[in-house]
Amino acid sequence: MTSQLIYFMYITCFSHNLPLEYKVIDFLEHLVNGELSDLDCLDSGNEADENEKSVVTENQEEITVNREEDDHEQMTITRKHEIKWHHRPFTTIIDTSFQNHLIYDRHPMSPYEYFKQYVPDALFDLMSDSTNIYAMQSGTLRFKPTSSGEIRTLIGLHLAMGVMKTPRVSMYWEAGMDIGIFQNTMCRDRFFQLRSHLYLVNNLERPAENNDVFYKVRPLYDAMRRRCLELPLEENLCVDEQMVPFRGSLSVEQYVKGKPHPWGVKIYFLCGKSVSEQFKTQLGLGAGVVYHLSQRITEADHKLYFDNYFTTYNLLELKKIHAAGTARVCRFTNPPLQSDKVMTKMPRGSCDEAVSRDGKVALVKWFDSRSVVMASNFVGVGTMDEVQRWDKKQGRFLKVSRPEVVKLYNEAMGGVDLLNQLVSLYRTEIRSRKWTLRMITHAFDLAMNVAQCLVSVHKPVAAKRGRPSMSPEPQPHAHRPRVQDARPLPEVQYDMVDHMPNYYEKTEATRCKRPYCTGKTHVFCDKCNIHLCFVPHRNGFKAAHRK
Repeated sequence: MTSQLIYFMYITCFSHNLPLEYKVIDFLEHLVNGELSDLDCLDSGNEADENEKSVVTENQEEITVNREEDDHEQMTITRKHEIKWHHRPFTTIIDTSFQNHLIYDRHPMSPYEYFKQYVPDALFDLMSDSTNIYAMQSGTLRFKPTSSGEIRTLIGLHLAMGVMKTPRVSMYWEAGMDIGIFQNTMCRDRFFQLRSHLYLVNNLERPAENNDVFYKVRPLYDAMRRRCLELPLEENLCVDEQMVPFRGSLSVEQYVKGKPHPWGVKIYFLCGKSVSEQFKTQLGLGAGVVYHLSQRITEADHKLYFDNYFTTYNLLELKKIHAAGTARVCRFTNPPLQSDKVMTKMPRGSCDEAVSRDGKVALVKWFDSRSVVMASNFVGVGTMDEVQRWDKKQGRFLKVSRPEVVKLYNEAMGGVDLLNQLVSLYRTEIRSRKWTLRMITHAFDLAMNVAQCLVSVHKPVAAKRGRPSMSPEPQPHAHRPRVQDARPLPEVQYDMVDHMPNYYEKTEATRCKRPYCTGKTHVFCDKCNIHLCFVPHRNGFKAAHRK
């Protein structure tokens, strides 16, 4: 399975004002229970429950987190000043017993069928009902009630906007542009009316004690998350973040410097506002997010990778799965690694290694074009290999030694980045101050790209070409299939919407595309783009659009 598939997704937000008195036990409890947006409602004066006991010893603090009624996990938090390091090799722990699940499907589905697994039909019914209710509540005059089919058309037009971009949305309906997919599907005023009233929930049914900032879009993202949890896990996994571009009025809107879209909403994937210093010294927000996302990983033969935003000593020490990532040295109590000034004088490819006193965590500093620090709990320098690097001074490629932890990290990391790239290629561009509209269109962009990835994953592997003696399993010779005209998808052909006959102005008639029909005709369906007989004694146009 390709690495850009999503196995878990989580939208998180934090309050602006977090008291410093919050205990890490409260943070972990709400983190594991999926209540990150409710942190501002915690009462720092309340005592922990009977199942949540905190025992502080001389060197450690043991915290028990109640994840379920009968599932308890004991966590040991090591304080930063208690981390000790030694200069010695780290014992590599590599488990080769993992076997990837069978991905090949003998009967792969169409992209739309994969799309419906993430966005089921019930969601469109919910959107149409909620949109009608919101239009009535807002007092909009002359609003014609919508249906689930019209909502599908609205979403489809938004997805088409990601492919055909114009400076203004109204230009899609201008006569000079001549974009038939917009002009023949929905009128401009109806499009803007539906988009301004698009809703997923009923505001009157919102619980009184609900503090979820993303309450209005939660049904859509929960449906996608449930589908993500059904996918089998790979051996190598990565955790990273994704920015939903948005610039408007939203309490959890963030600015991340260096991102292609620095303003927006942050989503964490298994593919905020800063918190108090107490959290940073014990677990940290980034490590807490990784801990929450990796709750699904229960077997020790998986390997998890993340970047330096998430990497902390306690995360590597607590997690029972193999984990590795880039690290910031300031989070590891100044380990005895060579300084950057010293390593710049050493040959390219030099590395230094330090291991914690208990032997659970290893830090590796590798000097390539600049120094890189890696932290891991299952591999260190390990078996060195060589990679080619361009040397600007000598004007040629050089072979540079590379630690094993860097090799594994480079091979497994990047799944979320690839997903971000795919979404950005045909992103639905919307200039709107309504954050709900931005989040809804982003969810559909996400589902569309993941559905296309599933199509490529389940595609059968083609037989190798060449001499039969060079192939381990010779394949029987297959005749080249006859090239056929493109046929519409069944979902389009039988939807009974906007199938209009048109006349093809050509001297010779074209054969009817209805099965077992040998007639020729000049009439074709404007939506399906196939020729069909349309005469009194042979109405193939009507029969072809009915099951």
